[in-house]
Amino acid sequence: MIIRLYILLFSLAMMAVGCKSGKDTTQLEPLKDKSAAFLLRRYDRNKFEYDWVGMKIDVDVKTLGETQGFNATVRMKKDSIISISISPALGIEVFQILISPDSVKYISKIPDNKYYYLGGFETITDVAKVDLDFEMLQDILIGNAIGLEKDDAKFRSSVDDRTYLLTSKYKRKVRRVVGIDDRKLAPDDTIVVNPNDPRYQKTVRKSDEEDLVVSRYWLEPDNFRLVRSIFNDLLNQRTVEITYSDFAQEGEQFYPKTGKLQVTDAGQQQEIEFRVKRLTVGKPYEITFEIPEDFERKLPVKQ
Repeated sequence: MIIRLYILLFSLAMMAVGCKSGKDTTQLEPLKDKSAAFLLRRYDRNKFEYDWVGMKIDVDVKTLGETQGFNATVRMKKDSIISISISPALGIEVFQILISPDSVKYISKIPDNKYYYLGGFETITDVAKVDLDFEMLQDILIGNAIGLEKDDAKFRSSVDDRTYLLTSKYKRKVRRVVGIDDRKLAPDDTIVVNPNDPRYQKTVRKSDEEDLVVSRYWLEPDNFRLVRSIFNDLLNQRTVEITYSDFAQEGEQFYPKTGKLQVTDAGQQQEIEFRVKRLTVGKPYEITFEIPEDFERKLPVKQ
């Protein structure tokens, strides 16, 4: 179960990357309002671009009051492949994951639990219970925002202290069950709905899944990069929050050396903290995936 949790949390948002300036903002004047169209253009201009990228990271996973730590090496070729190697503190690889646009493969090398798995990309969706595609997964791992469409008509913009905030607009039928107009939604408002409310049940039946996700994105004002995201999934009663700190520069781009992901679901909270030890951009990697002959194949778990 711990290994399945690792896969899920890696696939969701473990390595989200953003950036912000290290300037002292205590003496700066308040930010001026910017339109959603302006913010989306500037974000798109400054999002993280790469062909190949490699990262070495330390990760702590906190769930049910326990903390599990491990090291990981992540290597990606844009639009092509994601390779993740997981090892405990001693540095011996115990798990290898290979993800392509249409497949998921992994090998468990844990003593007394050695096996391999081959499946379609839908494995990620089944495990995470979130509708992801390969491009979205890569964006999460490198820190580019997901769901932040270029259509400014879908977002409202505001200023939240020293960051700009983009909030997704939601339809009138969703507004009725949320109880808060998206125009009056405060940055840190918690969105809670009553699943037993007939209005909620009717809205779920007549709405697309994407209409039932309220998204908020915080952008820093110097490079307009993502520094925080909150996703309220009204259908699955789940909230995902990602925050970033300790930003470093790679060439003309930025990434956080530390970050935190919190997933709250059915009153329980899972948390990941990560620290980037090294990041390399533009270096092609030779990625191999060899299944030992004595390993048995594990069949997909029926959902």
